[in-house]
Amino acid sequence: MIKKMIISIVTILSAVLLSFSLSHKNVEADVSSPVTIKLNHQLSVYGSDPMVYMSGANVTFKLYDLTNDYQKHQNDENYFQTLKSLNQGIEKYIKQNNVQLVETERTDENGQAIFHADKSIGRAYLIVQEQVKHFDNNGLVYEQVTDPIAFVPAEQKVRQDILIIDTKSAIVTRVPYFFKYGRTLDQKETPLAGVKFVFYRLNNNRREYLTNDNNWQIVTDPLHDSAIKKIVSDENGLVALNDTKLVAGEYYFEEVATLKNFEISKLAQQIKVNIPAVNSVNDVLPITVNGQPLSKVSAGTMPDYVMKNAQPRILNYQKKPTVLPALPATGVAIGSISVIGLVMVILVLFMKQRSRKKKGEYK
Repeated sequence: MIKKMIISIVTILSAVLLSFSLSHKNVEADVSSPVTIKLNHQLSVYGSDPMVYMSGANVTFKLYDLTNDYQKHQNDENYFQTLKSLNQGIEKYIKQNNVQLVETERTDENGQAIFHADKSIGRAYLIVQEQVKHFDNNGLVYEQVTDPIAFVPAEQKVRQDILIIDTKSAIVTRVPYFFKYGRTLDQKETPLAGVKFVFYRLNNNRREYLTNDNNWQIVTDPLHDSAIKKIVSDENGLVALNDTKLVAGEYYFEEVATLKNFEISKLAQQIKVNIPAVNSVNDVLPITVNGQPLSKVSAGTMPDYVMKNAQPRILNYQKKPTVLPALPATGVAIGSISVIGLVMVILVLFMKQRSRKKKGEYK
């Protein structure tokens, strides 16, 4: 009887302990470490040099849970930097990798937005600006955008469960650009550095060239006129017209000097640039070069994917080498000369003998 009671008590205690253990584990699993994220956003002041910033009010940001994607890339030292560099391509990345949205907030009049997250070890988040902020400056529309911000709260300085993140927008402009490449005789394409271009517009069918002081001037020799702005391809073949305020309209690049052994193609002499008019700051169309839409440039820096793809490309073609007539081998040449000389001597003697016969020297 006592033995049965002991067994019953042990069984009951074991069940209680097991239940407590499971309950404790569930509680541990449910325990999070909440953190408040205070985002302070600033906008760039257009045209300021050095750059000046002001409070970025009414800008919408989204907080994404990056944990699953982050755990897949924990051995990638460049993971966060890669996300930052995606810039205009971040939305595509979010969709392709099923990154989940946590919260959407808009900055107040002070440029501040509040998010709620979890700073437990291993948790990672991504903050992305939802919409591009457009501004109008004397009819020239530009944009302000913030690079994507990826971070692990547990690795940041958190005070009283508050994580402060400061963001500054970069001015995004519509810059005309393309890549100058050369096609070699073996049909390979290679970037050409040091190729010179000028930029012009048509006014009553007359070419007005862009000058170094952002004016327009009619000249007959733009390559050698020091007042005309020259745009030179860099080591990547990139030709970009930066720091120039262009109103909507049609323009052209013209190649005026290329590399030795390459010819300036007909296409390179008139590269069409179209800058669409802006009817609404919420619908800013991209610049096109020869009909191909261009990506936007943030803070004067070309997006990484643009540099990698190097499009659009304008080609020059390598010149074919001049082929001289084949010369005979030395022995053959000497033999040929000897035969020719002998024939000439015989011909001279024959003519001389014939002349003497006519004069009666031989009877």
